[in-house]
Amino acid sequence: MLEVQECSLLQAEKLSSSGARRFLRIVLRVTILSSLLFLRATRAQDDTTSTDTAMLDKRSLTQEDSVEEYWGVEPYNLPVFDNSTAKNVSTQLGQTAFLHCIVDNLGDKTVSWIRRKDFHVLTVGTDTYISDDRFQTVRTSNGNDWVLQIKFTQLKDQGIYECQVSTDPKISFFVNLSVLVAEAFIKGGPKIIVKRGSSIELTCVISNSPEPPIFVFWYHDNRMINYDSKRGDISVQKAAAKTIISKLYIKDIGEAESGNYTCGPSNAGPTSVSVVISNGEKPAAMQHDGNSSPLNGVQTRTSLLWHFVLFLFLINYVTR
Repeated sequence: MLEVQECSLLQAEKLSSSGARRFLRIVLRVTILSSLLFLRATRAQDDTTSTDTAMLDKRSLTQEDSVEEYWGVEPYNLPVFDNSTAKNVSTQLGQTAFLHCIVDNLGDKTVSWIRRKDFHVLTVGTDTYISDDRFQTVRTSNGNDWVLQIKFTQLKDQGIYECQVSTDPKISFFVNLSVLVAEAFIKGGPKIIVKRGSSIELTCVISNSPEPPIFVFWYHDNRMINYDSKRGDISVQKAAAKTIISKLYIKDIGEAESGNYTCGPSNAGPTSVSVVISNGEKPAAMQHDGNSSPLNGVQTRTSLLWHFVLFLFLINYVTR
């Protein structure tokens, strides 16, 4: 009876061991098959991604297929200054100065003007941040030129001004303003000698004048002669970038034409010259004055007296 039971237990153990091995083999086969299927799916996905990336790169290289076309968004361009804008500006004292700042691709950024000598913010956009109402930002017709306007310029206004755009980091464009003071003088002055019956042309040179003066008045003594046709012709012309010339031409000079002539431009102080009429005397003899003339009679006698005293002193010293 015991032997029969032992045989039954052995057979059960054999059956159990055989079933376990069979189960393990099934599990192993399923695992291997699942791994193969996963690797195949991963490889197919990688091939698809590589193909899409290659297509995107190829599309990005063509001008027709832009990023905007592919993604459906507009490309972003950073603001940039037009470097052809004048960086040095000259204006006449009392005139209006215009400092230009051209910004392309401004977008939603703002433009500010700053006075560099004290870092005072003058304007932001078209709003003014200084109590001096001479300063103002104006826009031109093209829309991208932000002009700083300074009316009735003063000498203290000259210096460097910064046009700043509110990018991150900020970008700036600098303009140097020079305020010029015009000066006038008449060539050949302060005294001009003219022979009776001849003609004369007085030339008034106005320097440091970027713009022609609004007017140039000529005076004979205290009388304005611009519209006096008997006196001659008056002309105004530009001689150089910052130089204006006004000429007064007088013909058939007589005694009535002698006297003081004044050139009075609107943008500079007046300047005068004295015209003397000669009857044929040598001009050199008529131009003598107390500062530059040769010795007159009194000076000559005084000089001879001093020489005589010195001569006597030398004789007395030698004969001792």
